[in-house]
Amino acid sequence: MRASARQMLRYRLRSLLIVGCAALGVAGAIAVVNYASGGRAQVLEQIRRLGTNIVVVTAKQSRAVAGRERTGAAVTTLIEADYRALRDEVIGQAPASAVVTAPLRLKAGFLASIATVVGVEPDYFPMKAWELRSGRLMDAEDLRRSARVVWLGHKVAAQLFEASDPLGQRLFINRVPFEVAGVLAERGPGLDASDEDARVYVPLTAAMRRLLNIDYYNAILFEVPELARMAETEQDMTQLLRQRHRSSAARPDDFQVQSQRELIETQIAAADRLRFLVRWIGLSAIVVAGLGILAIAWIAVRDRTREIGTRRALGATAVDVFFQFVFEASVLATAGIALGVGMGWLASRIIAEQTGLTFVFDTGNAALVLTLAFVLNLLFAGWPALRAARMDPITALRHE
Repeated sequence: MRASARQMLRYRLRSLLIVGCAALGVAGAIAVVNYASGGRAQVLEQIRRLGTNIVVVTAKQSRAVAGRERTGAAVTTLIEADYRALRDEVIGQAPASAVVTAPLRLKAGFLASIATVVGVEPDYFPMKAWELRSGRLMDAEDLRRSARVVWLGHKVAAQLFEASDPLGQRLFINRVPFEVAGVLAERGPGLDASDEDARVYVPLTAAMRRLLNIDYYNAILFEVPELARMAETEQDMTQLLRQRHRSSAARPDDFQVQSQRELIETQIAAADRLRFLVRWIGLSAIVVAGLGILAIAWIAVRDRTREIGTRRALGATAVDVFFQFVFEASVLATAGIALGVGMGWLASRIIAEQTGLTFVFDTGNAALVLTLAFVLNLLFAGWPALRAARMDPITALRHE
């Protein structure tokens, strides 16, 4: 061991190269897998916010006039009677919310902008698992009175009120004064690429009567109590609305019933494929690092041929030589692996901050990488060590 320690100190550059190879391989493997895990965690968080058991009924333009499909006209066929029928005959008393949306002008003090105004019912925010940053939630009294109160998305609050506290302040929506009752927590982009943080939310009745003067909905959200009945519920809703809207081959559906199930399954499958791919990339990084250690150790054996011959002449056995070279490479590789774990953690943290992903340090994956890297480095170090042990002492002493 003393001889090995002397050799490692004597050939510092070679020792640092072995440590660097091991560290970079482990750090790369840990960082790429943590990156994929962070992406998957973000997808799962978006799914949780979106709601896995929500069915959305939306109005769509599909009826033709003079053989051509109409475009640009407002769809007014999704009405309160449809809402009541769906609740009474399909969903029951499960949480639900009708929704109306329109881009309107907002003004607060001297600042103004155009943003999407969404009229919703009190169940909307719990269904979306959306928490408040400050203020209070919407209640049934706000809906009954068509109260002029508004809840701001994170971006709108920052844009219109900057550093001041929006709570209790006045916000004009199409010149109608509203009072800010709450600021919603930041959510980020959803699976459907919509930016809910850039919207404002008002009671459904206030949006329909005070702002838009309409008697129809753009969409209705229903929470299905049992996830297993999602497909059945979608089918029952479709059949009921087809009867109510008198759909036929000549009059296609003017509505759409869909859940987030297919979108969720697609996103999870994509995240899992990415995770599988980066695991192979991580394995490749470890193998390449091991090959680097093999090359360095192989060159070291060649450069130390006379030393090997001298040791054998002084009584060292082939086993002694073998274990000396294995010990040197293993100690350096182990130091590199330990360093690589720290570098992998740091790289994962930096990547998460730069990409905006959730920081995830997969300890199970890190343990697997440590074990795999140690075993591979031991095998790669053993080959040059075996070559050193098999050298003929006389030939080694004659080596120039």
